[in-house]
Amino acid sequence: VLMKKLLAYVVVIVIGVLLSFPLVSGFALERAYEKRIANMPLQAGIAVAPQSYDRGWFRSHAVVRVTLSLDQLLGDPALGQQPLDLLVESRFYHGPLLLTDIGPRLGLGYGSLSLSGSSAEGVEQTLSRWLEAAPLNLRTIIYFDQSAQTELDIAAYEMDQGQDHIRFGGANLSLRSNKALTRFDASLLVRASNVLSAGFALDMAEASGSMSYTGNSPYTMVGESVFSIPKLALTSKSMVLILENLNLNSGNQVNQGKMDYFQTLEIESIESPLPITAASWHLEFTGVSPTGLERWSDVSMQIQQQFQSGTLPTDETGEPQLTPQLEAELEQVMQALFQPGLGFAQRLDVAALGAQHHADMRLGYNGLPGGVSFADLDDPLQFLPAFNGAVNLELDEASVVGSQFADTVLPFMQQGLLLPEQGKLVLRASLEDGVMLLNGSPFPIEALLQSAMTEPAPSGDPSADPAAAP
Repeated sequence: VLMKKLLAYVVVIVIGVLLSFPLVSGFALERAYEKRIANMPLQAGIAVAPQSYDRGWFRSHAVVRVTLSLDQLLGDPALGQQPLDLLVESRFYHGPLLLTDIGPRLGLGYGSLSLSGSSAEGVEQTLSRWLEAAPLNLRTIIYFDQSAQTELDIAAYEMDQGQDHIRFGGANLSLRSNKALTRFDASLLVRASNVLSAGFALDMAEASGSMSYTGNSPYTMVGESVFSIPKLALTSKSMVLILENLNLNSGNQVNQGKMDYFQTLEIESIESPLPITAASWHLEFTGVSPTGLERWSDVSMQIQQQFQSGTLPTDETGEPQLTPQLEAELEQVMQALFQPGLGFAQRLDVAALGAQHHADMRLGYNGLPGGVSFADLDDPLQFLPAFNGAVNLELDEASVVGSQFADTVLPFMQQGLLLPEQGKLVLRASLEDGVMLLNGSPFPIEALLQSAMTEPAPSGDPSADPAAAP
């Protein structure tokens, strides 16, 4: 009898402990949820405010209001100042054992998310109609270390309207983030899709991508993202364009306290009316100040808000003017952004006419002379000595001269802009200490820029007519 009683007590205790787990994990889940909302990075045009959190024993329900100011978010005052409110509703199931759509998991909680809007129709209905009622499935698991995994599925759908036919194969986005929202890892899959219209047809093979970023703020996030499309074809009655193995790669890194950004686009095979069979393009920004970027974001937001509210002073023509305070802040931003070491470079490699052709350009900032500030520079030409740069163009001579483009290239060869060099047609330009050289000879860049900046005289001004000059 004693053993039966002890066994009964043990069973009751075990059941009590098991039943208490969801309640305990519910408290931890609520704290984790609140921390994630509080740690979300601030962004102009987006305001996030918790509305409610109803915690139960086995499940909880949370509502967050997201206010989108499209004019601020997209930087276009024409979009209007009426904000758009979204209610993001999350339904959480408490752990520790979570039976999810992606299999059993251990964690604090598992939840699904839905959207509703402030308009009478609601954003969810608008999105559904836009996707022809394709379901949006968004679910999140919060683990014991308060990291989270979010899965977004957009189901396949078809739409037929007149001569337009859309076949979207569906998409999946998987995002993993840590407790402090300082690390993000994601993967993206877009299944094969196509569009058929009266004038053209577009086919895209299954595409995929991934990203991984870490950092304490949007201005210091470092990492890399890649996206690949095995085949993209656009056909019409007049042309065929087929791109194979299209790869887009972008990212950034910290270098001596400054940010370096890069982006690369590669197309392994091209079929088009133009005689181009492959291409790659690489872009870099180096030595960018994170502090300068953050200040630029803050000041540009101030200017935008004052412009939209009509509080900026205007000149005699009614055009808004910056206040002395904003002008001083802008000068500080320029000084923070334009620091020695700031650079820009890009390179284009093209396979065409049966040969390889290259072009590259770089521009670097050396800094203003000592004691000179941006406010002291009344003439933009004074900036020239602060920069150095180069442009190089290399064309395969035999393939170009023997092609249909020979007549186009010949005048540049006669003028000395393209010079033959070891089987190449080259153009080389450089800028150093305010002096520009073009293929080794001085080039009057100051006179050219001065002419471009000179405003033409009004047509009624007699001085505009050279014949009228004394």
